[in-house]
Amino acid sequence: MTFPKRGSRYQFNDFYEKLLAEFSTSENFHKNTLGDIVWVARKFFAWLCENGHPDLANVGADEIQNFVIECSNTMKINSVHNVKLYLRKLCAYLHSRGLLPNSYVSLLGFRVSRQARQFPTTPPEEIEAVLNLIDRDTPKGKRDYAMFMLAVVTGLRAVDIMRLKLTDIDWRKGEINLIQSKTGQNLQLPLTADIGEALQDYILNGRQHSLEPQIFLWCKPPYRPFADAVAIGDAYDEYRRMAGYEREAFDGKGFHSLRRTVGTSLVTSDIPLADAAQLLGKIRPESMKKYIALDVAHLKECALNLADIETGVMS
Repeated sequence: MTFPKRGSRYQFNDFYEKLLAEFSTSENFHKNTLGDIVWVARKFFAWLCENGHPDLANVGADEIQNFVIECSNTMKINSVHNVKLYLRKLCAYLHSRGLLPNSYVSLLGFRVSRQARQFPTTPPEEIEAVLNLIDRDTPKGKRDYAMFMLAVVTGLRAVDIMRLKLTDIDWRKGEINLIQSKTGQNLQLPLTADIGEALQDYILNGRQHSLEPQIFLWCKPPYRPFADAVAIGDAYDEYRRMAGYEREAFDGKGFHSLRRTVGTSLVTSDIPLADAAQLLGKIRPESMKKYIALDVAHLKECALNLADIETGVMS
C-alpha cells in the first residue's frame, strides 16, 4: 500500500488516490465546499482499505451503510451531515463510472438535522454609537461611514461591499446592482437616500483619484482596493471597541451581525418571506428561517403558559 500526501491521516492506495483526484475535478466544485468533499472521500477510501477493500469490486450497500454507522458513532452531528451529503455525491460519481452497481441515492437519502448556533443581532443603540463615533470630516471617516451604512441598511456582506464598483451604482434609477460573491447571483437593491448621501460624500469628497473600479479604497498610497473583506470587519470592531463594546472571540457580534440584524428586522415586519429573501439575496425563502429564530420578542408570544398545569409523579 502506498500513502497519500503528507499531512493527511487517512491512508489508502494508488487506486483510491487516482479516484480521489478524478472525483475532485469531475465538477466545478465551489472552493468553500471542495475541502469537505475531499475530506469525506479520503475518509471513506481509507475506511475501505482498513476493512479489506483495496478496490471497489466487492463494495456495496452493506459497506456504505457500515461506514455511515461508524461515522455517526464517532462524529458530531454536523460532521455526519457532511459525510452523508458528500458520500451521496461520491457514490453517484462512482456509479456513473461503472465502479459501483448502484448510486445508493435512496440509501443515503435520510435526513440529518444539523445543530445550528444562533448568533445575536446588534442592538440599535450599539449601531448608533458606532456610527456617531465616525469622524465624517476625514476621508477615512467618509469611507467607513458609507461602508457601514450599506451593511446597516441593506445587510450586504463585507465581501460584496469590498467588491462594489462605481458602475454598480445607478444614480438615475436609484438602484444598486451587483453579483453576489457567495451565490454568483445578481442582486438589485434600492439606493436609499441615506446610503446615496453617504456614498456621494465619500466618492466626491473622500475617495482618492484612482482608476480602480472598486468604490472603497485604502486611504494611504497606493490607494488600492481591499484585498480581503476581513479589513472591513476589523475596522468595525475597532469602532465598537472605542464605543465601549468589547468583543469576545467568536461571540457573533462582529460586522456580519449587521446582516442578521437586517434579516431579523425584515421577517418581523409585514414583509413576505419571499420578498425578504430577495432583498438579502437569498435564493430560497426557507433560508430566512434562521432570522425567524432570532426574533425573540415574537417567539415569546408563541410560548405556552404552564402556570395552571399541575405536576406530579404518575403511579
